[in-house]
Amino acid sequence: MNKIFSISILAIFACLLVKPSTVTAQQQCAIENNFFQAGENLTYDLYIKLGITVKGGYANLSTRSVQYDGKDAYKMTLVSESQGLARKAFELNDTLACFMTKDLIPLAYHKDAHEGGDHTIERQKYSYSGNTVKINSVRHKNGEFKFDENLEFSSCAYDLMSILFYARTLDYENMTKGAERTVNFVSGKKKVSMRIVYDGKDQMKANDGKKYNCMKLTLYIHDEAFDGGKEAMKVYISDDANRLPIRLDTKLKVGSTRAVLKSYKGNRHPLNVAR
Repeated sequence: MNKIFSISILAIFACLLVKPSTVTAQQQCAIENNFFQAGENLTYDLYIKLGITVKGGYANLSTRSVQYDGKDAYKMTLVSESQGLARKAFELNDTLACFMTKDLIPLAYHKDAHEGGDHTIERQKYSYSGNTVKINSVRHKNGEFKFDENLEFSSCAYDLMSILFYARTLDYENMTKGAERTVNFVSGKKKVSMRIVYDGKDQMKANDGKKYNCMKLTLYIHDEAFDGGKEAMKVYISDDANRLPIRLDTKLKVGSTRAVLKSYKGNRHPLNVAR
């Protein structure tokens, strides 16, 4: 091998060693979705806890295919409404929606919430540039402008809806009770962390009269204001290939709600019904 050829080989090898990664933040956020599909539609009975727990209302969680900014996407929508005596105790009429690519990269989050006399409209839009995730977050409350904030993360970030679908994709089979995953989370105009804690397996009776084998998850918002994290949501997902939310317990400004599965359709795989 001549000297010039040897130097050329060494130069090429050196370039390969120092070549920067070409994997973008958007590519890092992509997840292969084997768990749910467009057409999944879940209905729930809603319970509201304000000192005592009262059944009164419904919730619906749906996934459908849409176009978002000219791209194929999923739109996941959660509608919750209190009714009857429960509505007299606490008015609740919420619509939360997120848009994600078909490989589950967050694109946007919309919130239109009537809770206890307050009306909050919130919009978050994601953009990706190189290794940076940029999120514009805007809120109006009771007709008044509250903020228009631009946030940046160096890795994937999620909102209150997209985090639920992200949680359905984690590898729980290789987790032990107490294991957790921490991700970036947007809480209004704040950059915080969301801890997804796997609390083991349990059986959960749904309001369709069946019991389901479930995995129990607790989601905590973690920032300097909360030592150890503030619980945001508790979710029981089916212990099967769907990871279907069987029960969702969600914190409100005052009290909490519990949504218990009543019916489902459009699930991608058979459900794991307890024997």
